[in-house]
Amino acid sequence: MELVAHLADVLTPLGRVRARRFFGGHGLTVGAVQFAFVIDGVVYLRADTALARELESRGGEAFSYDTRKRRVRVASYWSVPEAELDDEDAFVGWSRRALAAARAAKR
Repeated sequence: MELVAHLADVLTPLGRVRARRFFGGHGLTVGAVQFAFVIDGVVYLRADTALARELESRGGEAFSYDTRKRRVRVASYWSVPEAELDDEDAFVGWSRRALAAARAAKR
């Protein structure tokens, strides 16, 4: 939860960021829109095609989980490589783009 509180603080330029329980981790929302989540210490952002490509080029991976029968890949959420979290300005920029992508997907 310490990481989640830190991220909510860093992301104040986006508005009031709230954290709520989400699949064993925490989802980050602004208003009614979830744009990110943290599971097992990994930060995932809602990504459109361009943001997904950028995160992948920096070592990010699509969120995935295992079911009894197969591994499910969720291409709309991409991890932020841990080393990239140190650049708070870049992270706020990516998160702003993730929030825009989440709002567009909600429409």
